[in-house]
Amino acid sequence: MKKVTYIILLALGLMFVSSCNRLDILGMVVNRSDTEARVTDWLDWNDHNGMPVIDNVPDEYRFYSCSDTHINDDNSRFANYITAERNDSTAVFSIIAGDLANESGENPYILAEAAMKYDPAIHADDDPCFPIIGNHDVYFDCADHYKNHFHTSTYAVTVETVSGLKDLYLFLDSGNGTHGERQLKWLEEQLAKRDQYRHCFVISHNWLFRTTYNYTTTPAANLPEDEMYAFMHLMSENRVDMVVMGHFHYCDAKTFDGVKYVMTDNLNDGTKPSYMVVTCGDKISYEYRDLKE
Repeated sequence: MKKVTYIILLALGLMFVSSCNRLDILGMVVNRSDTEARVTDWLDWNDHNGMPVIDNVPDEYRFYSCSDTHINDDNSRFANYITAERNDSTAVFSIIAGDLANESGENPYILAEAAMKYDPAIHADDDPCFPIIGNHDVYFDCADHYKNHFHTSTYAVTVETVSGLKDLYLFLDSGNGTHGERQLKWLEEQLAKRDQYRHCFVISHNWLFRTTYNYTTTPAANLPEDEMYAFMHLMSENRVDMVVMGHFHYCDAKTFDGVKYVMTDNLNDGTKPSYMVVTCGDKISYEYRDLKE
């Protein structure tokens, strides 16, 4: 009996300390990367490098949004998504709303970056793709790999149209299931300028309206309840048009206090991956499309 107990304990110990992708249980359950520290790094990067501006855009344009690519050693679905956006003459950029990687190591980020690289043989335009970090990009000590390849997950993108209209896109880090104090302060600072923009979008990984159990999203879940209420009040108070999220691996949309919250399906789980196409003009509309493989 003692021998059996010893073997079980040894096996459990190996699971917790192993660097093997599927056995880093501690790395999945315990976030070894701190939100406040990451956000400080993201904002330092912005201060030294600026934040993106896309100009000379038609007054009505499109952007693409996907989430949860969960890349291991195959980036083909993500590459097909990037190609679809860059061959849409009405689209000007794409979004990946978190969880680029599935497990540990740098390779998923190398493959994600490769999929984003402009290839004139298959891409009509060299449109940018804007990522954010998700919970899988925090598990398994992946945050440093994300940082090395994509540098920031708390930033603003401004789109300026040919008529002088401006739209604001605010990208957030919710990889630990919280936005944190420093990031929320930054968000409030950005939203204080809301009146300068025609439309305002916020992009964060964690879906706010968890109503059913989903094994793929445990232990990561909603924001803490008080933070969720404060966040949603901030969205409504500042007339945010749309909050784009992912994480729960299905499509959903809810409107709360004048704000549209939209979740995109995952891009790399199951047999029918999909993404979202948003049309931004005088009005905002969106549709889901199946990924062509």
